[in-house]
Amino acid sequence: MPSQVVDNPAPQAEEEISAARSASNAPRLANGFKVVENRAYQRKQKIARAPLTVPADDEMGHKKLFTKFEEAFTTRDIAALRECLSPAFTWKLPNGQVVYGRDAALEEMERRFAMPNGPRFSASVWRFRGNTVLQTYDVEYLGPDGAWRQSQGFDLYEIGDGLITLKDAYWKMIP
Repeated sequence: MPSQVVDNPAPQAEEEISAARSASNAPRLANGFKVVENRAYQRKQKIARAPLTVPADDEMGHKKLFTKFEEAFTTRDIAALRECLSPAFTWKLPNGQVVYGRDAALEEMERRFAMPNGPRFSASVWRFRGNTVLQTYDVEYLGPDGAWRQSQGFDLYEIGDGLITLKDAYWKMIP
């Protein structure tokens, strides 16, 4: 069936459309709304600098705690390590020994730091999930035969009340 065009029965008037002049000098948008500037919101305000304080019970706080812990461990700063560890800190060593308490752990760390051929750590990566922190790293240690060996390590940490409460360390021991 062919299409049919039907004329409009009412006569149509043509009119020219032009932009209307506004009564004021205020700029207008295409829809006719007036543009009004509110200078009160354009004032500048100086904000005093202050250190960012984040409670250590959220992920950002945990990251700050472990940044401080890693820096203290790397620089062998016992006082800074003390600030990161809970008084009830437990350290499970890769050889199966367990150190109970912050003071005993700091004594063991001091003893290890004094060893001229102690283990060397590198390529540390941290992963945060709630109050649990996982760390993977490379470790180089002196074997019983006097040769240096390379291994991979994994530590599991727990956080309580903004301090480290547990460090459970695992090394892949390769003879």
